[in-house]
Amino acid sequence: MKRSFSLLGISILSTIVSPALLAATLNAMDVASLPGDRVELKLTFDEPVGTPRGYSIEQPARIALDLPGVSSKLGTKNRELGMGNARSVTVVEAKDRTRLIVNLSALAPYSTRVEGNNLYVVVGGPGKGGSSVAPPQTAAVSAPAVARPAPVAPKPYVAASKSIRNIDFQRGEQGEGNVVIELSDSAIAPDIQEQGGKIRMDFGKVELPESLRVKLEVKDFATPVQYVSASSEGGRSILTIEPTGYYDYLAFQTDNKLTLSVKPLAKEDVEKQRAERFAYNGEKLSLNFQDIDVRSVLQLIADFTDLNLVASDSVNGNITLRLQNVPWDQALDLVLKTKGLDKRKVGNVLLVAPADEIAARERQELESSKQLQELAPLHRQIIRISYAKASDIVKLFEQENEAVTSEKAEKQSWGLGRGSMIGDDRSNSLIVYETQEKLDEIMRIVAQLDIPVRQVMIEARIVEANVDYDKSLGVRWGGSFGKGNWRGFGKDGNVGIKDEDGSNCGPFAGRCTLPVTGTGSSPTPFVDLGAANSTSGLGIGFITNNLILDLQLSAMEKSGNGEIVSQPKVVTSDKQTAKILKGAEIPYREASSSGAATVSFKEAALSLEVTPQITPDNRVIMEVKVTKDAPDFANALDGTPPINKNEVNANVLVSDGETIVIGGVFTNQQTSSVEKVPFLGDLPFVGRIFKRDIVQDKKNELLVFLTPRIMNNQAIAVGR
Repeated sequence: MKRSFSLLGISILSTIVSPALLAATLNAMDVASLPGDRVELKLTFDEPVGTPRGYSIEQPARIALDLPGVSSKLGTKNRELGMGNARSVTVVEAKDRTRLIVNLSALAPYSTRVEGNNLYVVVGGPGKGGSSVAPPQTAAVSAPAVARPAPVAPKPYVAASKSIRNIDFQRGEQGEGNVVIELSDSAIAPDIQEQGGKIRMDFGKVELPESLRVKLEVKDFATPVQYVSASSEGGRSILTIEPTGYYDYLAFQTDNKLTLSVKPLAKEDVEKQRAERFAYNGEKLSLNFQDIDVRSVLQLIADFTDLNLVASDSVNGNITLRLQNVPWDQALDLVLKTKGLDKRKVGNVLLVAPADEIAARERQELESSKQLQELAPLHRQIIRISYAKASDIVKLFEQENEAVTSEKAEKQSWGLGRGSMIGDDRSNSLIVYETQEKLDEIMRIVAQLDIPVRQVMIEARIVEANVDYDKSLGVRWGGSFGKGNWRGFGKDGNVGIKDEDGSNCGPFAGRCTLPVTGTGSSPTPFVDLGAANSTSGLGIGFITNNLILDLQLSAMEKSGNGEIVSQPKVVTSDKQTAKILKGAEIPYREASSSGAATVSFKEAALSLEVTPQITPDNRVIMEVKVTKDAPDFANALDGTPPINKNEVNANVLVSDGETIVIGGVFTNQQTSSVEKVPFLGDLPFVGRIFKRDIVQDKKNELLVFLTPRIMNNQAIAVGR
């Protein structure tokens, strides 16, 4: 009897006790990264649990595991992972179960196993990832103590790898380039983006065979596409399309064939697309109404944008519209154009009325304004000018008035109206006879124009460096002889001159030199190859009663360095041309048409001509012309020297106080010559005394430096 009561009590107690009291509790969850881009989740319970039931979906990629009869004591429901393919984990507790959701970047296989009070979930495996659906895990054996299925080791599902099978290129009928990609799975969806003028297709977790990793040149197809490149990076396949010119692209897919079509566009189409794209920038809204009153639509838009809106009484009618995610200003324009309406913004109030009504009202306002101007009284006022010239201001207004009055009178802006304007140069003032409205406008304009002009000082440095080197080495042979009726002498010589002893004289006799061609003439040696303007020499003479033979060895070496620095400076106002010149005019004779000789002049001077423009960031734009001309008297022709010209023209941008080189010329002239006696000069060793060597080396360098300096306006005002 006692035993029967015990069994009955246990039975009643087991019936009364809630199943929740027998459920396991999830106490902790740990995450670990495994090799092979895998992630392991370790779930810790207060008692053993059975194998979970699970499923997976591809869009979006996630794995869901149901734990029946389990409650959760985790502090947070969401946890970011950022490991491998797993992005985050979400734990949700329902009425009689707890669901574990693993969010993935791309669908991957998974496996589960139970060890004691721990449940292990491994995401990822030998498969490359891809489309997979894990079958639910079931067990048929129950543990008698907790009435729960016994754990059974599941078999993980390994997905088949995704890949690109083929890449082809075709030309469309309208000149478009079509890149056709054959995929192993129709569910593959690439990420397509335009970066740096290239179209990039990124296939995540998709294999690309080695034979397709090439770069195709498709210029011969006459499409916007020039190259198609395929590569693989970190398990991802990347296709890069390189187009040229103006184009647009479209991607579409049929079964397992993905086509990217690149269509050529005209420049006008591109500009039109840009205009349509950037014409509206209001906050986007959605409207979906059937046969709604136009005034109600305007009220909705006004409420959405917090605009003050006034609608004319003539605004009426109904409209049907369906707009999704459209800027509010574009939606407003569409409604107004559909119903023939127009808008005007007055301050912060938007006025809406029929377009004809607004145009008629504006025309009436213009006519009224014109009548008021024609009837307004004229006033005379004197405006003093401080920095500009009164005559220049008058010309400016007269030119503007001519430009305005050549068009319609309604479009007149700020030119003179019915009155007149006179400039007084003595007092530098304007005498204006106009309506009060025009007077106020003219005074505002003159105040903006009559401002001090900033000034610039431009300093130029013209550096000319010269290096000269001359070297000469030569000999002179001279003498004369006589015997009976025979005489020998140098070229064009005369042997009729003798010294006091009766012998012919030579260059070293002391009283005469070589034989000469006549009285007062220069001596004429046999061989004259001496150094010109020699700085050193050595002579040897051989004298007998009937013979004088002289040998003179002479040498010259000269070097020199010179530097000429010219530094012109000029100060001028902003945008005003200035010129400074220093030099001379060279006279020369020329024949006139009548045959008489006249004298003309050629300028040879150093000049600097510059027009500066000061930029808002205190830099200077300069249009420069620098010349340095000099006469060359050494090469004069009939007493008139030629002009050596050096000129630089430039347009440069320079910072204030910065020095810039705007031009440079470097010349190097090297000359080496040999003068010799025929045959004798070619003899070995002996030929040295029958020739002359001349070496010349001349270098010239010209550099032009320019430095602008913006002058202080305060200093200008004090000086004035």
